[in-house]
Amino acid sequence: MDNFCTKKKRRNHMIGLSPLDGITDAAFRQIVDEIGKPDILFTEFIPVAGLSKGRTILLKGLSAHNSKTPIIAQFFGKEPDYFYNAFFIAATLGFDGVDVNMGCPDTSVVKKGGGAGLINTPKIAQQIIKVLQNARADFEKGKQLSDIEISDEMKTTVLQMASSRPRHKRHMTISIKTRIGFDTPITEKWIGQLLEVSPDFITVHGRIFTQKYGGRADWEEIHKAVKIAKKTHTKIIGNGDVHSVEEAHEKQKQYEVEGILIGRAALGNPWLFANRTPSIKERKETILRHAKLFLDYRPELDLRPMRKHFAWYCKQEMGNAQLRKQMMGVTTLDDLLHVFEFTQK
Repeated sequence: MDNFCTKKKRRNHMIGLSPLDGITDAAFRQIVDEIGKPDILFTEFIPVAGLSKGRTILLKGLSAHNSKTPIIAQFFGKEPDYFYNAFFIAATLGFDGVDVNMGCPDTSVVKKGGGAGLINTPKIAQQIIKVLQNARADFEKGKQLSDIEISDEMKTTVLQMASSRPRHKRHMTISIKTRIGFDTPITEKWIGQLLEVSPDFITVHGRIFTQKYGGRADWEEIHKAVKIAKKTHTKIIGNGDVHSVEEAHEKQKQYEVEGILIGRAALGNPWLFANRTPSIKERKETILRHAKLFLDYRPELDLRPMRKHFAWYCKQEMGNAQLRKQMMGVTTLDDLLHVFEFTQK
């Protein structure tokens, strides 16, 4: 974790892109990396059960560009043994670490015991981290993907993906992203339980599960996590309601977190991490590049999944309601170019 936090000399601490399901896919991460250059990136969360059961389609969520920026693979689930297999997949693909989602507020995920549901089953949460630590130790001793019990098709697909990715060269981190409680804040108890198994870092989102993304993130609760982790080797990262680099620096200083992850404020605004505002021309060029990258990573799809990104880009000082309406009808690159040509007339 230390090398992540000191990667950029111009910063006093780490500022990274928070994982967001359905949003921080490979194309968005690449755009943010190229323009904003955050200190760390995370994939969307991937279900470990599906990987262990041979669902190779899920590997599309583990696509990634070659970058010097650390990229962490995030997984979710409640079955500790499945995380063992997921670690070897992530390691083979060259990721810099594995993060366990223990904070997702999606009801369907929580009902199955994953995401924020793990707050209610701390023993399982601890066992997941222990399994990942065992997997890391086995990997570092030479155990390979070919030695684990997953389908041959999964192994073949992973190795094909890995052939175009750089080999992993550093000690992989094992981390957690979670919340301050389920239906009431229990930060000291819950984070204390996680600290018993010594993850490398814990990202604490300052809301309870039942808040989902409503209300305000409670940074005083995040500070409680920092205080109880001070005599451990685990770093605490803060997350929630951070809207700028300046605010990230202020919160880091005030609440003593090791770093900050920014999520929703970066939607449609990869320039946030570079702390600058683009011109309209640059914004349009970025939208077009983002769309092309999306189709490069997902050639079997059209641009309909990109429409939410188009809406976010348009919110950032780029036009009027009619433009946003036109963007919501874009399906192909030609459609997108036509919209841009129309707005220039």
